[in-house]
Formats: sequence, structure tokens, C-alpha cells
Amino acid sequence: MLWPGLNAPVARGTELMTYKRLPPNPDYEQALVRSRDEASKIRYRSLPPLLRGWSGSRFPGQSVGPPDPIGDCM
Repeated sequence: MLWPGLNAPVARGTELMTYKRLPPNPDYEQALVRSRDEASKIRYRSLPPLLRGWSGSRFPGQSVGPPDPIGDCM
């Protein structure tokens, strides 16, 4: 199986395309360094365990209080 550009040359019409090296782009390098530095500064605020949520039928450490009244009984 031939995949143009991967294991076979790429042809546009009758012209064979070749690899070209682009000139260095200093703005790209600076943006790459800046985005890397900003990404390393992300800090997540920790939440108390009761605000993180839970799974299952029990509420460990959570007081849910009395059940809601049903009907007009108070």
C-alpha cells in the first residue's frame, strides 16, 4: 500500500514535490517558550473533601439533616 508523503513521493500533476526547509522564525520560538512557561504556572485550588463530591449511597462526613416533610405535616 502506498501512502503519498509517508512512504511514496508526493506528485502534483507531473511535478515531484520536494521537502523545503523554512527560514527560522524567532517569533515562533518566543511564543513557544512563553506558552511553555505559562503552562507550568497553572495551579489548581484544592477543594475541601465535602465540596469535591462523592459516589455511592453514603455521605461520609456529611450531615444531611432530617428528611423533607411530606404533604402538609409539620
